[in-house]
Amino acid sequence: MKVAFHTLGCKVNQDDTESLMTLFQNRGYEVVPFGPGADIYVINTCAVTQTGAGKSRQIIRKAIGFGSGIVVATGCYSQVSPEEAGGIEGVDLLVGMAERPQIVDLVEKYLADHQKRLQIEIFEHDGWIDLPHGLVSGRTRAMLKIEEGCEQFCSYCIIPYARGKVRSMPLERVVSEFQKLLEAGYREIVLTGIHLGCYGKDLGLTLEDVLKELVTFPGEFRIRLGSIEPTDFTEELIRRIAGQPRICQYLHIPLQSGSDRILERMNRGYRLDYFRDLLKALRSINPLIGIGTDLIVGFPGETEEDFESTLEFVSKQRFSKMHVFRYSPRKGTPAAAMPDRVPGKIQEERSHRIGKIAAEMSRAYADQFIGRSVEVLFEEKEGLDWTGLSGEYIPVKVHCKQELKNSICQVKITGNSGESLRGVLES
Repeated sequence: MKVAFHTLGCKVNQDDTESLMTLFQNRGYEVVPFGPGADIYVINTCAVTQTGAGKSRQIIRKAIGFGSGIVVATGCYSQVSPEEAGGIEGVDLLVGMAERPQIVDLVEKYLADHQKRLQIEIFEHDGWIDLPHGLVSGRTRAMLKIEEGCEQFCSYCIIPYARGKVRSMPLERVVSEFQKLLEAGYREIVLTGIHLGCYGKDLGLTLEDVLKELVTFPGEFRIRLGSIEPTDFTEELIRRIAGQPRICQYLHIPLQSGSDRILERMNRGYRLDYFRDLLKALRSINPLIGIGTDLIVGFPGETEEDFESTLEFVSKQRFSKMHVFRYSPRKGTPAAAMPDRVPGKIQEERSHRIGKIAAEMSRAYADQFIGRSVEVLFEEKEGLDWTGLSGEYIPVKVHCKQELKNSICQVKITGNSGESLRGVLES
């Protein structure tokens, strides 16, 4: 039988989908592109924003419209809004977070008796939920999810309600899965998690313990880290990451607002001085480390003064990447009930203003590498141009006739086209 998948949302969801694909493949199913003709459609939904939830509903209806197979919804939107997801006419199964290891059994049970199951239990699972790691041929980069769940409860975020409390993959399993990915030929492995910096909280371990183990493997590879919350950095973790050749020198550290007043309303747990000092500590070890961030504009109660504070703060922090989101309320979160909503037109205008600063900072950061040598993992070829990512998460192109796919090479940067750096291979 043929099964098709569609993934919405974050890298953790992408990793989850690859695991679900492997479960079906291990039982003899054929994974096919998402389109008409499949026997089973699995939609891994997102609930991080209202837009994500809306897109999830849209894709579910698209699968129903194909008219050729059963429709299975899983993921965050299905978990936190089962009545909405299950209320879409044509949805056959909802599979909760804790039930994902049994997804093939649930599908086959439905195929046998055609009894819909649209009830999802409250997610209170303790311990690591074991899913096989998917190995996708032809790729140079693999994701390895080592942590699940979040207990921070930012006032705008629905994810802790969808994913449950922090649970960590046992360290010996992390090491084993990492080794399998290296043996499969991957040259870059991305460690991901819902709250990655809390890895090991339930095991008496830390993220630094993981990195200490993984960097000792032989061979040519590099480790990239998923998003880490500002409050999860320790002096030891900073020293372990910054300047370590095998760890990509790019970190995504969500800021969310450049106003202390709004950070408090968001329940972020830090102030701007703390964030500023963190970036200073990282750059004291590696001045060229790439630092990306997330910002939410138009949070309830955000005044023009708050926004001007954000503009001033981010302008001084020299972020290499900045993702800007307009606030959208998520039912069930404290922020959804907060007064003083910021009108959509003001959100749009603020988003545009800060987006211009983000583009300027990104260009200025990349320009620093002109004349320098960077390490690039090459992935794609178009004509005679090979494209890859530097450890600092900058696209780099070289003009080259030789085969470079899945090669880590030193590249001398000669210019910046705006979309990517240009360079030449160093001998």
